[in-house]
Formats: sequence, C-alpha cells, structure tokens
Amino acid sequence: MEYKASLDTFGKVITAGVLIVFIAIGQKNVSAIISSNGDVKTTLIHGGVLLLFVLTVIGSYLYSTRKYSVTGDTLVIHRLIGNRVIKLADITEIRFIDSTDFSGTIRTFGNGGLFGYYGKFYNTKIGSMTWYVTQKKNRILLRTLQGDKIIISPDDISLVDCLRDSTVNNM
Repeated sequence: MEYKASLDTFGKVITAGVLIVFIAIGQKNVSAIISSNGDVKTTLIHGGVLLLFVLTVIGSYLYSTRKYSVTGDTLVIHRLIGNRVIKLADITEIRFIDSTDFSGTIRTFGNGGLFGYYGKFYNTKIGSMTWYVTQKKNRILLRTLQGDKIIISPDDISLVDCLRDSTVNNM
C-alpha cells in the first residue's frame, strides 16, 4: 500500500524562497564571471558559489521524501536516492505526535524546509531522531528495536492503522 508525502505550504514557500534567492545570487555570480575577463581568482570564487548552490538544490531534492509504502514485512520511505527500509517486526512503537513534542527541537544535521524536513534532529522530550517529513501535520513517531526514533508524515494517517495491523506486536 502506498501513501503520498506532499510538501506543506511552509515547505513550498521555503523551497520557492531559497530557489529565488539562489537564482538572484547566481545571476550576480554569472555576471561577475563574464565581466572578469578571464581572471582565475574571480572565476573560481564565483564558480564555486554557483557549484555550491547547484549541489545544495540537487542534493536536497534527491534526498527528499517522495512517498511511503508498506510492502510485505517492510515500511519503505521512498527517496530518489537511498530509500530507507524498516522491517515491520523491528517497530516497537507507533504513535502520533503533536507540536508540543517538538518544542525546543534543533537540527543537528538536517534540512528544515528545502523540499521537505529531513535528517537528524534533537530535543529533550524525544531525544535524537531522524525525520523523513514533508509536512508539519500527521507526524508519526516510530521507535525500533535498534533504538531508532523515526518521524514520518504521510498525507493519509491510515498508514498508522496499516502499520499496526502489519506489525508482529499488533500495537
């Protein structure tokens, strides 16, 4: 069974804003390269900035969550690069979480809006966690036998029922 993972309005605004800023700054860098008359230092600096912007956008897009699916005995978090596969038998807890659970959350190595919210995050209530989130509603916490705390956010919250029905522990 597949479950969509649509980007929320805030994520769309962040993504559009970042792209607009990158394009505007990128145009200035291209102009600087063109007018540098072959100056190597100027070309390398402005070319490096352009490369950084392009790699940031492409990397963020490739690692963004596309959808979730429950197939056989696994939950698959689909990304264009590097799907995350979680065995249903390894899931020890499934529960909805609200905004109070995220108070004081900090990004330790994650993305906070460009094509989604994903990566490593931390707060005192939940601890260290990995997000594969596209919206700030329908957030679900999955705990695994290995101690992982994974946050997902499907469009359709019936994913919780599907996971509970499919897990060995029948939560």
